[in-house]
Amino acid sequence: MTYYYPQGSLVFAQDPTGAHSNPRPVIVISDVDRPYVEHEATVVCLSTQSDYSYEVTELPDDMLDDVELRKTSYVMPWAIYTIPLWSIRDNLPSGSLMDAGTRLVADVIDEMIC
Repeated sequence: MTYYYPQGSLVFAQDPTGAHSNPRPVIVISDVDRPYVEHEATVVCLSTQSDYSYEVTELPDDMLDDVELRKTSYVMPWAIYTIPLWSIRDNLPSGSLMDAGTRLVADVIDEMIC
């Protein structure tokens, strides 16, 4: 089966950091032109913690479509990983970011690297 997750998809995946045993929410930031899109996705991780040495940005619920996060979640711009698609849990809720959410994530990552 060949498939991919579009940019802006919010899915739950095996924790790419290995810090948590439960799947964690991640946002797909790679687009359809990414090499190996049928096998891998580039994602940014979300956290329910806000106390880090680097600033995190809240992802408001009104920027999500077709998915609801149970806790306040924050974008961790330094936590960008390439993960295999098999690590994404299709049996857990998934959705996508609205355009404003996609812009928020892009701005947060841009602020970190500029």
